[in-house]
Amino acid sequence: MGKGDLIKNPDRRVKLLLIIQALWVTTLIVLILWWSTVIRQKSDEIAALQTQLGVPESQIQSQLVRTERMITGESGSLFLLIMITNGILFFFFIRDHKRSKSLQAFFASITHELRTPLTSIKLQAEALQDIITDASHGVFINRLLEDIGRLEGEVQKTLELARIEGGGTLNLQAIHVSTFFNSKIIPNYTPQKMKLEYRLDDAFITADLTALTIIFRNIFDNAIKYTQSQPAVLNISGTKNGERYTFTIQHQNSNFKGETEHLGKLFYRGQNSQGAGVGLYLIQTLMNNMKGSATFQANTNEFTSTLHFEVDHGT
Repeated sequence: MGKGDLIKNPDRRVKLLLIIQALWVTTLIVLILWWSTVIRQKSDEIAALQTQLGVPESQIQSQLVRTERMITGESGSLFLLIMITNGILFFFFIRDHKRSKSLQAFFASITHELRTPLTSIKLQAEALQDIITDASHGVFINRLLEDIGRLEGEVQKTLELARIEGGGTLNLQAIHVSTFFNSKIIPNYTPQKMKLEYRLDDAFITADLTALTIIFRNIFDNAIKYTQSQPAVLNISGTKNGERYTFTIQHQNSNFKGETEHLGKLFYRGQNSQGAGVGLYLIQTLMNNMKGSATFQANTNEFTSTLHFEVDHGT
């Protein structure tokens, strides 16, 4: 069982803990019985030697009875103490697990509820944009729409993260790389915001359409956030190599500042972070659930994201 499986279905963590507890208790019982048997055998050997030395039988039997009582009492006390300790630890684990699931459910619910008022605000802002002709006012409307779009993206990311970590599944299917890229990603970004240069090998990959859209939009939105000057400059290559398809996305004029080894960790925020530290972690989680992988590298003035997918040969 891998880390991705545990993230995908948190209830497996409880099952895994129960299996470990059962193995631990079984091992403990076997050790206690084994040591008890060994000690009794040694006690019998000592009693035989004492008989040869002429020690009274009553004294020998009395020592054997005391030894058996000691073994039974100490072994039972040790076993009981360990079982009580395990029971307490397991109780706190289950309680925290239930509390975590309740928080996840609440978080997912409140995030979902935010989508309706955000959509309403966006529609009203777009209506104002059509009505207002004054250019000075139009600047504020455009800024409002950008902020709404950014907030919608954050809500979508957190909602998807809560869904996946709550046990949600992905709908894996064959997706044509060029078609997806040209229909789902490119139309959302203007030349004023992003300059793209890309070369994609023609292929189908195995992925979830919604998850794939979230991944690329997250990478592109991050490029716009962490750019030294507008537009953000991205070089993208898609290479098919046997059973793997690799995307390499290089943000050329990046101003991201942070520690490379922490990239992809939940809630990690770089020195100039503008988000909640969820985006890269969500990308890695989604990629793991699609049987792929994601790595990130931050260098001077450049940020590179590398995505590995499985090639779909069924289409």
